[in-house]
Amino acid sequence: MSIAKYISMHFLGITFATAVLMAVFITYFSDVAIDYDLKKQIRRESRYDYLNIGKVNGEVQVSDNFVYEDNEIIKVVLDAEGNLVAGSWPDVSLSELRPVMKIVREIDSGKVHYLVYDRSIVKRDETGRQQVIAYVRSMVDRAELSSGYRALKYASYICAGAIVVVSTILASIFSRHIVEPIKQICQTSEKIGLEQDLSQRIEYDGTFQEIEILAQANNRMLDRLEEMFERQKQFSSDVSHELKTPVAVIMAQCQYARKHIQDKKEFDEAITVIERQVKKTNAIISQFLQLSRLDQNRIHVDLEYVDLRDIVEEVCENEKLNDDKNIRLRLSLEKAEAKVDIGLIMTAVRNLVNNAIKYSEKDGTVDISLKKADGSVVLTVQDHGCGMSEDVKKHIFDRFYRADEARNSEGFGLGLSITARIAQLHSGRVTVESEEKKGSIFRLILPGTL
Repeated sequence: MSIAKYISMHFLGITFATAVLMAVFITYFSDVAIDYDLKKQIRRESRYDYLNIGKVNGEVQVSDNFVYEDNEIIKVVLDAEGNLVAGSWPDVSLSELRPVMKIVREIDSGKVHYLVYDRSIVKRDETGRQQVIAYVRSMVDRAELSSGYRALKYASYICAGAIVVVSTILASIFSRHIVEPIKQICQTSEKIGLEQDLSQRIEYDGTFQEIEILAQANNRMLDRLEEMFERQKQFSSDVSHELKTPVAVIMAQCQYARKHIQDKKEFDEAITVIERQVKKTNAIISQFLQLSRLDQNRIHVDLEYVDLRDIVEEVCENEKLNDDKNIRLRLSLEKAEAKVDIGLIMTAVRNLVNNAIKYSEKDGTVDISLKKADGSVVLTVQDHGCGMSEDVKKHIFDRFYRADEARNSEGFGLGLSITARIAQLHSGRVTVESEEKKGSIFRLILPGTL
């Protein structure tokens, strides 16, 4: 179901239900109001008739000013015994009714429904006593008196129906006004999918904040997708470059060994070259697999309390053994316990130290410190190498990213991404400070023990 149809149908349903409720309320309250007003009106018609009625010599006298019919209401004058004195009955059956005070009676006579009200006329006699000398009976056909009210009630029904019609039209207009920009977003998205052109963006300059947020969110997603596709292209290129070189060396050594090697010394040299290239290829593949497992949460994190100082010392000793640039590692390590996965944290520390050594000048120095600060454990690795520009620093933790100037360096640009992901798994983070030609400072910050 389209959004426009959904909005229109639900808005129409709500409006129709409201109109039905309005009709019910109109019917109920109008009948109550009509009944109250009719009875009030018939009582009001006879309230001043006592001025035109008197008793002379024992007989009831009616003045010529007495009005027998007004506003569909017919009046007759009865004596104290209920006999007709003046006026005429609209229906003979009404003459049989005895006078009843203070209530409006509803009398059915055939198909006619009458309202009947008796008002007593009280006068003082010669002794000063008050006595009822006559009655004024007001009678009206309810249908004739309430015809105006019924017209008003029916007009209310018509208004309720008109509200439904107008609301339906407005719902259709508003729904189209809301849905049109959403359709544009859908069309643009579909066009991007069909043409595979991630450079297109969704434009919206309307009045709805939510749709603008939706358009901006889609544009941010497209920015991210475009960036990811570009990075994926670069990744494919890097994979080809990184794996092609060691494989080519291995193939060349194998072919050379088959054709030219005659003695054991040359054979051992060829095997050493092949072994070195196989290790390099294996390291690259291992990083791919580790990052994939981290992304898919397929690595079991086994946390235990350890002194990170022991891990840092062990990593530094191993890195010294593999260092051919004669880099000096200056350590300043405090006792700092944390609940970590030893294997993962060792990988993160190794990546940071290895990265610092990689970008340090030969015979340079790398400063490594470990301390506790504000309830956290902070490992700082500082090199004094080439440093990074601001643009490079923004992407340094992006996977498969390496700065242009580092193309010929060892590695594949995954180490810092893996380190950042490991820190995240430990509810920590990795930060970087760097200045070109002055070096970089990486900090691994992990929650410490209380």
